[in-house]
Amino acid sequence: MSQEPPKPAHVDLTFLYQTKAGRTVGSFVLLAALCQVLPYPALRFVPDDAFDLLPRLLRWEVDPLPWSLQPSEALAATPVDDETLLELPVASVDEPPTPRPSLVKSIDYRAPIVLQKTFTLDSPLPPMPSSRSLSPTLVLLPIEDPHAVMSRFYASLAETAGGKGQTRVLHYGDSLITGDYITQTIRRLMQKKFGDSGPGFVLAGKPSPWYRRNNVEVQVGGEWHTHRLTKPGIGDGAYGLGAVTFRTSDREAFVSFELPGRGELNKTVTDLDIFHLAMPRGGRFEVSVDGEVLSTVDTEASAIAGRVSHFDLSDGPHAIRLRPVGGGEVRLFGLALERDVPGIVYDSLGLDGTRAKLLERFGAGHWEEQIRARRPNLLVLHYGTNEGEAEGLASKNYRDDLLAVVRRLRLGVPEVPCLLIGPMDRADTDDSGKLVSRPVVQRIADVQRRVAYMEGCAYFDTWRAMGGEGSMARWYKSGLGGGDLTHPTRQGAERLGVMIFTSLLDGYRRHLSAQVP
Repeated sequence: MSQEPPKPAHVDLTFLYQTKAGRTVGSFVLLAALCQVLPYPALRFVPDDAFDLLPRLLRWEVDPLPWSLQPSEALAATPVDDETLLELPVASVDEPPTPRPSLVKSIDYRAPIVLQKTFTLDSPLPPMPSSRSLSPTLVLLPIEDPHAVMSRFYASLAETAGGKGQTRVLHYGDSLITGDYITQTIRRLMQKKFGDSGPGFVLAGKPSPWYRRNNVEVQVGGEWHTHRLTKPGIGDGAYGLGAVTFRTSDREAFVSFELPGRGELNKTVTDLDIFHLAMPRGGRFEVSVDGEVLSTVDTEASAIAGRVSHFDLSDGPHAIRLRPVGGGEVRLFGLALERDVPGIVYDSLGLDGTRAKLLERFGAGHWEEQIRARRPNLLVLHYGTNEGEAEGLASKNYRDDLLAVVRRLRLGVPEVPCLLIGPMDRADTDDSGKLVSRPVVQRIADVQRRVAYMEGCAYFDTWRAMGGEGSMARWYKSGLGGGDLTHPTRQGAERLGVMIFTSLLDGYRRHLSAQVP
């Protein structure tokens, strides 16, 4: 007597809708899914970008919704309108007219910056500048520039405003700008004020889930090996401009870049610069634009060296694709997308987990070579978040580490002005449950200010601009500080970008007022 074959096992899920508890859970799941697809961002628990989700998970809570804030807190979370912001009288003097070339002093941008003052470890520093309110929601804290090094940057802005050339900024930092937060706001406002010269530098891959660049979509396929300045490292120290190198021998691998055309800026490009490594037994990679092969680049060389391959494109919203085509290993750093018109190029070079000390891991001369290839008019170092993890951080050790990095830059690219941007306030919960500032942040800010004065950099004190002691607690309660009490929310990042921009614009206008007879 033959037996029937056994029926395939299956899981009975009917209880999910046959019981009251199942129906309740199912209803909440459906409601959450519906909230994610509705065109109302405030209803979404899962944000568009993973950066926003991290603070929520760390404290197992969601950021306050706009309608749950008190009236004064809701006002604090309201961003400033761009058009209104660009017309704010940020300087204490009347804004001069657009400068004529004859009113702007000629500057040799290739000549090393010569400091006129000397500050030592024991030199008394001048009083900190006073802040003032520009609007009910915006405070201006001037940039400290004891050596007037920013005048070279402001002079370039004046030339750009007059229709001559581009002004480029390299903004290095940690997780605060890994996702282009803060920097995308500065870029947007600078380009609205002085002209749009393109998106700038983009890494040739995604070193972490948090990496993104506003108005550039990056897609990666195949097998790539990623080496970061943090870890895993690479022995030769050739990390490229953005502190990350991507290598592959997989002929199925590719990386593509596309301009989605959202908003009014960064829609088209005319200049493509591909940053890669030349090396012994280096392979070849193919460059395609809008589906057509433009060129094949051979990276074979007798010695390791950074290279930039340049291509002229017609002005348009191009899609670019790079893929290896054999011959050996290919190592890419990234590419720069620009427009050949007067304006601003603002490179966001953030890498989560980075501390200023780690910048010393760049190979000798390699970092400086990469910086010179971008021809910047300003170098920004925006660190301190990860240093603040060590509450017992010794000021002397941190100062020595930061001095080494800044001195390396001043020696390697002495013609480029530098700006140090201090860390945000961060908070902890004390024994009574009250949110209090972490003391190490102010120590870090004080060290950065001292180093800026000693080594000829400008300095922006983010901690004081936020409000100083207790500011992260206030920002958190008003929807500007993230749930981890360390990072900003999207609105907070916008606020920080606006504050830095207004301080740069204030310095620019003061510079112009000094040039007018």
